[in-house]
Amino acid sequence: MPTIASTPAPHRYDPLPPDVLAAALRELPGWHGDTRRIARTVEPDDMWTLLERVAAAEADLDHHTVVDLDAGTVTFAVWTHVCDAVTAADLELARRIDAVVDGA
Repeated sequence: MPTIASTPAPHRYDPLPPDVLAAALRELPGWHGDTRRIARTVEPDDMWTLLERVAAAEADLDHHTVVDLDAGTVTFAVWTHVCDAVTAADLELARRIDAVVDGA
């Protein structure tokens, strides 16, 4: 029987199981989705500053979001394209986007 020490940690680009994603989404207010994509829509006061700060977070993480601009709102859609699923890297990016949106 494998021990915890011998069980490999999940890679940050491994698809997340549905229960892990559901638990994470409960801790990410405003985010919704499924195992393939998560998204959040915001209405920023200064859209361009928000986008610049999110771009800096993306560069820092070497992971990127798909941005949709529409009538004063910005929707961030996040998933790992190589596996077409939500991964730990996507949750990390969602948290960083939240920090930018919240002004942290």
